[in-house]
Amino acid sequence: MIWRIAIRATFGDNRGVQSSLKSDTKKLAALAYHRVEYSGETVKAFHRLRKTSQKHPDFPLLEKAYAWILVPFVLWPVDFHTLCRIIQEHIEAGSPIEDDLRLLVNTLPPLPDEKAQSAAMQHEHAVQHGSYESLIHSQHKFDAMEMQLAGDPAFLNAWRKIQECFDVAKFQDHKQIIRRRLVTERNMGNDTSIRWNTKAGRFQAVFDAFCQRWNLYGMEGDKPLLLKLTTNLTPFGTMIFIPAYWSFDSKRDLNWQSITKLHNARGVRKQGQKLALGVAGRKNDAEKLLHLDREAMQRGLKGDKKHEFICAGLGWVPGTSPKRISRLRTEFKNYRTEELSGE
Repeated sequence: MIWRIAIRATFGDNRGVQSSLKSDTKKLAALAYHRVEYSGETVKAFHRLRKTSQKHPDFPLLEKAYAWILVPFVLWPVDFHTLCRIIQEHIEAGSPIEDDLRLLVNTLPPLPDEKAQSAAMQHEHAVQHGSYESLIHSQHKFDAMEMQLAGDPAFLNAWRKIQECFDVAKFQDHKQIIRRRLVTERNMGNDTSIRWNTKAGRFQAVFDAFCQRWNLYGMEGDKPLLLKLTTNLTPFGTMIFIPAYWSFDSKRDLNWQSITKLHNARGVRKQGQKLALGVAGRKNDAEKLLHLDREAMQRGLKGDKKHEFICAGLGWVPGTSPKRISRLRTEFKNYRTEELSGE
């Protein structure tokens, strides 16, 4: 219950209420990955500009981009910090917004709804702390492999040789962590070039090979950071990563109910062959209804006569409830809206 109240406090004023610097900073504070630190200046800049330039004809473009600043990172399709800064610079300088910049903003997907944002926020907090336990059932496989690796003489010897060849402290972050290069979606576009002309390039090549050999995503001091079975949201979908060492059991290893709930939080519709056929049939009936409504109007039909005419045209019995026809009209409007928006 406490968590649900926090969610409402974070997303509850998104609809039709002008936010303030205080309320937006509060939203950032509820998000993972130190968002006040990363996005705070963008928020302050937006609210400063709103006081002086809210009536600028291109300010709505900045508002549309800025709304994403308060959305969990995992749902971002582009870098909104940079996008907001570019638009803001144009507004402050009084220079026209380029057509391609305007196109970018107008091409953005709809802002994720409260349900999607709250699910993504919870997911980010879990991922930030390396916790995937709610989505998997076989933590013991990871624990056993981690324990085995920590005492493996071959692994310890391989890491010792790297330390003898390189000053590894130079490549650690503030948490003493060194990460290998990331693998991208579908393994495409990876920059695997070896930059042998620098010591850092040589270390990276050796470290990447070391991590693949021992199934790591990095090292924390002398502690191996073993890859986990994970499920992650991305702006384009939900990715499941199965480490190479993992003996995968699709029925027992993953909490499919939780994964499905997380994925469907985006508002995914039910799908399937029978459902698709049903949708196609209703859409065809909706198209017929549009023409029947026009014809009924031309004939001056109203009330029961109009209802009987429409039922006959659709092949429905005259006793069909008018509510069914009303629902079909509404459904047709939804179809038209989706077609015009390119979905």
